[in-house]
Amino acid sequence: MKLLKACKKTVKWFSFAFTAVFLVVMLTPVANWLAAPLLEAESAQQKADLIAVLGGGAYANGVLGSASNERLIKGVLLYREARAPKIMFTGGSVVGIKAKLGHTVLGSNSVLEGRFTEAGLMRDIAVGMGVPAVDCLAEDKSLSTFENLRNLKAYMEREGLKTATLVSSPLHMKRTALTAKKLGIDFTLAPAFDATMNKTTPIARVHLMRDVLWEYTALGLYWIRGQI
Repeated sequence: MKLLKACKKTVKWFSFAFTAVFLVVMLTPVANWLAAPLLEAESAQQKADLIAVLGGGAYANGVLGSASNERLIKGVLLYREARAPKIMFTGGSVVGIKAKLGHTVLGSNSVLEGRFTEAGLMRDIAVGMGVPAVDCLAEDKSLSTFENLRNLKAYMEREGLKTATLVSSPLHMKRTALTAKKLGIDFTLAPAFDATMNKTTPIARVHLMRDVLWEYTALGLYWIRGQI
């Protein structure tokens, strides 16, 4: 009986604490404050040897996720501004969230090949938007930010390229920059459109907090592994 009462009390206090935290996230700008240190300003405009657009996810039916779409558009705009002669899209097989998390968090290599690749989907859309196919490259073997940039560096070394403009989502730029620096890539940053501080509705703040917590977790994992 005492154990049952203790369990009920624990559940009660846990529910209270969870509700309180949830309300704080929804009704205050705490998620925006936590997001601010992750943001990186766009580098001053300058030409590079290559624009690299990091994959941001896609669905199994071959539809790009919102992050990948935002990054794709930013990369194409930079190309049209003649910021680099070629554009590379990075991202391997489109697989389920469970498999991708297993690869990213646990380092699992048991990731099944998907029907599509993020890089291939973005490249095809870019070509459809008028970017010459000869200027569109696809690095379709990587399944994490570290692999994106490691494979990018290998390509640059093979081709004798010196500089790259890195395109990703605003919250992802800190990890991108730290990883690229660790790998010794000479880079500039070009984050996609940033609406982080304008996410002020309750639901938007909840989604932002989810993304912020993921990024801090990923930064911790990368630090532990010596990847940043």
